[in-house]
Amino acid sequence: MINHATEHELIEPLKNDECVLYLVRHGATPPNLVSPPIIQGAGIDEPLAPLGRAQADRVGASLSGVGLSAVYSSPLQRALETAQAIAAPHALRVEPIAALKEVEVGHWQGLDWDVIRRDDPDGYARFHSNPAINGYPGGETLQGLLDRVAPALEALMARHLGQQIAAVAHSVVNRVYMGALVGVPLQNVYPLRQDNCCVNVVRWRNGAAQCVTINAVHHLA
Repeated sequence: MINHATEHELIEPLKNDECVLYLVRHGATPPNLVSPPIIQGAGIDEPLAPLGRAQADRVGASLSGVGLSAVYSSPLQRALETAQAIAAPHALRVEPIAALKEVEVGHWQGLDWDVIRRDDPDGYARFHSNPAINGYPGGETLQGLLDRVAPALEALMARHLGQQIAAVAHSVVNRVYMGALVGVPLQNVYPLRQDNCCVNVVRWRNGAAQCVTINAVHHLA
């Protein structure tokens, strides 16, 4: 396998009072690969599909030459498997972080958007009018999700000054956090792509997070 270690190197050197976070979406699971995809949320805990394992190996190879000091993950299987592929070349242990689990999707768990639009048109309309405050019926709002994810990620970066770290999370988790960094309103974050095993790069500097890269996927080609 080609080693893409240089693809995620930063142009500027890392200073002792900074941290770089490689925020990764997990590899593909069987529910991701059906058409239309099934909404997993935090309640469906599937392992990676064979394609997802191959994606995890590729992202692990792409980060193998980066000097990672720690690897964190959502506690869900799909994220942990991906994180283990990233941690292995560095001989690191993956540390699960509960706050990084996927959004709670409530009554829509295990459904797809076509079924939801057909069977729950009112809920579908409310959600899409403003998911930041309306949220998933019986689950979380996007504001609630951001309120648990952002402090967790920023605490990790503040803990690792002068170091580079990786964290593996989920589509909606990554969208709300990266959207917040680039000023996208929460109700508009869904168009921000988060492909399976994409890499987002965040730099912690002067006590604040800055977006460097969103949805890098060149290592998967």
